[in-house]
Amino acid sequence: MALTSGNADTSTVNLGYDVLRDYGTDILFKSTGLYLRGSNAGVSNVDRSGADARLEYRLSPRLSAFGLTTYARDAFKDIDYLLAPTAGLSYKVIATPRTEWTADGSVGVVFEKNTGFDVDTDGALIAGEKFAHKFNDTTKFVHAASGIWKMREFGDSFYTFQAGIVTAVARHLDLKAEFLNTYKNRPTNPLLKKSDQSIVLSVVYKY
Repeated sequence: MALTSGNADTSTVNLGYDVLRDYGTDILFKSTGLYLRGSNAGVSNVDRSGADARLEYRLSPRLSAFGLTTYARDAFKDIDYLLAPTAGLSYKVIATPRTEWTADGSVGVVFEKNTGFDVDTDGALIAGEKFAHKFNDTTKFVHAASGIWKMREFGDSFYTFQAGIVTAVARHLDLKAEFLNTYKNRPTNPLLKKSDQSIVLSVVYKY
């Protein structure tokens, strides 16, 4: 969070979570979420959120089947909500004590509601990848990217990208600096920019 007042009145806040639940079997539950909100002189300049929930079943040490629900909202792209439940396969391309790289693909349905428009329902294809590398016991690099494509209009796509550095400062506390980018290939309003970038600094509490 950052707040300033005086000659300039600004406020920014970001809230996020990352959950992993291992049931001690071949089943894993994963979920992440992020909320960004900022204003300058009382005028909003960023307002977006995203989350996902994923239930995964290990078929082998590297291959898994999963069900995934993805949610996104972005006021400045006129996206009231984008909801995509899908199912697919995930594969660990690299799996070492220091480095892990996972790629996955899934198929399902996407529901998109844009400001001033009815809900658009279409088939969906989702592809994504996640990468993490530990430089040492306290610092690691993390990266994730994904794309959602509509089956009837393949060019109508939505992409997310993030990359950052996480370093431990105490047993349960980390500092995280990351670059975030969202890209909507066909905004409903042609005056809207397709891409929005943010640099986010966070304090992470682990429990």
